[in-house]
Amino acid sequence: MRPIFSEADGPESLVFSAAGFEDTLSGSTIIRQALDRKCTVVLDSASLSSVVEEIKKTGDLSEETRRTLAAEALYKCLESDARLLARLQSSKPEMPRYVVKAYEKVQDLRYGENWHQKAALYRKRDGLGLHRANKLNGREMSYNNMVDAETVLEMLIDLAEYDGLKAEKPLSVIVKHANPCGVAYGNTLQEAYRLSFATDPKSAFGGVIGFGQPVDVDTAQAIGNSFVEVLLAPGFEPEALKILTENKPNRRVLDIGDLLQRKEELYRGWYLRSIFGGMMLQDFDTEDIKEWKVVTARSPTDVETRALRFAWKVAKYVKSNALVYTSECQTIGIGSGQVSRVDSARFGAEKAEEHGLCTKGTVAATDSFFPFRDGLDAAFKAGASAVIHPGGSIRDAEVIDAANEHNMAMVFTGMRHFRH
Repeated sequence: MRPIFSEADGPESLVFSAAGFEDTLSGSTIIRQALDRKCTVVLDSASLSSVVEEIKKTGDLSEETRRTLAAEALYKCLESDARLLARLQSSKPEMPRYVVKAYEKVQDLRYGENWHQKAALYRKRDGLGLHRANKLNGREMSYNNMVDAETVLEMLIDLAEYDGLKAEKPLSVIVKHANPCGVAYGNTLQEAYRLSFATDPKSAFGGVIGFGQPVDVDTAQAIGNSFVEVLLAPGFEPEALKILTENKPNRRVLDIGDLLQRKEELYRGWYLRSIFGGMMLQDFDTEDIKEWKVVTARSPTDVETRALRFAWKVAKYVKSNALVYTSECQTIGIGSGQVSRVDSARFGAEKAEEHGLCTKGTVAATDSFFPFRDGLDAAFKAGASAVIHPGGSIRDAEVIDAANEHNMAMVFTGMRHFRH
């Protein structure tokens, strides 16, 4: 460590520059010893210049400055310790015994999930995510904006490929309250947007919209004056951006750069959820089906097969219990968040009818098995010709018999996608 200021008054008057020391155990130990002796430690050049300037002006550092620098130094030591601890446990296949996380505040959010709750956005060191997106227009993001935008980002990444092959058509995703309310592919991005919006125009009001490719003028014109909280895409044509932001000072527009191409980095580590007195960790739900099992007398047609793959991916992001009706390129009805699967089947069909869409000839996907045949019967009544779900119920045989009675094709994935 390099001393940059010293007086004879004692160690509390010592100021050291220690950039990079925090990255090793021995270096972080030295920093901690300096902090313990009330010395001031400076770890980056930006802080160093302001420290030197303050000393020149006042001859010393204020107590507030010392506390701020001490907190920064200790945080960087903790961050280094967390990385080392993770490396020491990385060779073990089981969940880590010890977990230490260090985050730095990026910004205060407008408010939390509700107006009376405070909230802020934090990041990991070198962390990749929406906090790195370039905000081209609009107010600061709220807590709910971030939750919805994160769901959109997940879906854009997942639906961009099938079996490792890139999806051929442009993709549009609309999310409201962390639930997809419209997803579609189109021959053009404008068509994809119109199809996704048509699923549930009422719920799309005030939603978050994401696109899998840069937004063009035609798509921007199609969005027009619709009330959209957040738009995100890997780029915007200049004229399209002008259309989207003109007289729309509050509409948030995010350029997400290359995030859609960095799936492996985004999903590195664990998904965590706080609980009273602790937290839970789990793997990210990134697994996709490699194969499925046809369990009915009739196998799905080629068109049904493509639709089933699409429906299965969408259902993964719908709050449980979920049942979605789709064509091979558009969500037709989305039944979300029901505590009974049969109610999700009915709700999805009712939503489609409400918005002038027909579920006859669609396929249905649900996030877990049918515990009774009533859910399958409801999907058939709505007009679904094929169904995809995990299987695994003690009444699987009863549900299979029902599908055969209805001449429906049904496949089991052996994989569940609950989402809470």
